[in-house]
Amino acid sequence: MTSAIERIVVSLDAVSETRAAVEAAARLAARWNATLHGVFVEDEDLLRLAALPFASQVSLGAGAEPLTAAQAARQLRAFAEAAQRELAAAADRLELRWSFEVVRGADAANTVASAPGDFIVACAVSRPIGAHFRIDARWQTAAPGPSSLLLMHPARAGGTVVAMLQDREPAAARVLEAAAQFAEAASASLVVICAPELAHDKVFETWVGERLAIYSVRSRIEPAPGDPAALQRHILGLDCGLLALAADAEPADPDRRREIATRTGCDILVMR
Repeated sequence: MTSAIERIVVSLDAVSETRAAVEAAARLAARWNATLHGVFVEDEDLLRLAALPFASQVSLGAGAEPLTAAQAARQLRAFAEAAQRELAAAADRLELRWSFEVVRGADAANTVASAPGDFIVACAVSRPIGAHFRIDARWQTAAPGPSSLLLMHPARAGGTVVAMLQDREPAAARVLEAAAQFAEAASASLVVICAPELAHDKVFETWVGERLAIYSVRSRIEPAPGDPAALQRHILGLDCGLLALAADAEPADPDRRREIATRTGCDILVMR
């Protein structure tokens, strides 16, 4: 399943919780014997704003002051350098091959992480400003690529791993095996949710068992509730820490995936 994954690409910027994303990406690179690659995305909108003659910035304890394009570029460069140091430290600790680059704009980042062997890690949580205030992170309004891990609640520990399967096709097998690896690493239970006809199918049960045989995980198969709201309530009741699904499976709409993640507290693992 993971033999096709050659590079773990971690998306970094000046807003998101970079440490959580770097640590998760490094663990995956070590587990899957992949190269760790960091992409720091410079905010094009911020640089355009800073070029305007009336642009200003507000700092805690310093108040408002003028903001220039040169200042904004220096600040982004400082964030990029800090992110590179975090990535290098994580890679050195786990003896990983690693690389790093800086790109400008989300379109450039998507181009970098477009190779078939890439797996993307991103964090949808921004660093706090002061004690509590947070601004929206880029990944709250954009979905990562087909094979990805989107961290919605990086500070949360534990929870059940839930795999949503629609069939016994190769994509479903990759989802199941990836979910099993995450469950095994976290000493968590694995719940397979599927259509009622599959949940009661002995052939499907045997197929699941064969793929989980090499993993030390507690698992069970459950039928999916009949409507999306009931499914969300059911996942919430399972204390879901990670929701795994195929890239072309329901809920296919990234907005629905984020809604489920927000309502249930799940990180989202998508496999193609």
